Amino acid sequence: MEADASVDMFSKVLENQLLQTTKLVEEHLDSEIQKLDQMDEDELEHLKEKRLEALRKAQQQKQEWLSKGHGEYREIPSDRDFFQEVKESKKVVCHFYRDSTFRLFCFLPVLWYVFKVLFFNKLV
Repeated sequence: MEADASVDMFSKVLENQLLQTTKLVEEHLDSEIQKLDQMDEDELEHLKEKRLEALRKAQQQKQEWLSKGHGEYREIPSDRDFFQEVKESKKVVCHFYRDSTFRLFCFLPVLWYVFKVLFFNKLV
């Protein structure tokens, strides 16, 4: 009986917290919508240019990552090559394995797929 009462109390507290959080988020969204509605043509044009610049930077970053070999799997034969590959990028995922491990052949195709989709990491 006591456990049910404490669960009910916790449930009500959680419900109130969620309601307050939802109200705050809704108020914030309403204020953002109101700001956008009150913008004139120059401000909208500035916002558009800012967004285009962000898209250009993102595309440039993507091209830089692709040129450094991100999004593909490479086997590296020597320590020197390994350190050269790792130094070029901030985000690198290294997968060390032995050819004798059977699970490797199940795991590698999954890694290849993931890194084709999430190319911002480099798999060596």
